[in-house]
Amino acid sequence: MNRFGSFPTLLVAALLVGCNVSVDSGGQRFSGGGVTFIVPLQTSRVTNGPFGIDYKSENLTASTDGTALLVNGKQYGSLTTGDIVDFTDPGIVKVNGASRAASTL
Repeated sequence: MNRFGSFPTLLVAALLVGCNVSVDSGGQRFSGGGVTFIVPLQTSRVTNGPFGIDYKSENLTASTDGTALLVNGKQYGSLTTGDIVDFTDPGIVKVNGASRAASTL
């Protein structure tokens, strides 16, 4: 371990103070439209608030209005208030802990 320990994690957390974001060891949490996204700790842009979440990073774009989930241009079904969408496993979309596949329609 380097002499700075968890300095990078603390720096990220300090920069996010005042935003509607929380950071834990699994990633960042963004809430909006009654839904929570958990995303990897990486450079990203996010807009979140009472009407939904729009998230964009180098490998992932995801959005919700609180009722539907769109990931990398594909529909991933409906969402309801309180749902947690987890993107921390690369290439896997989980809703409330269960993997979800893109809609084929």
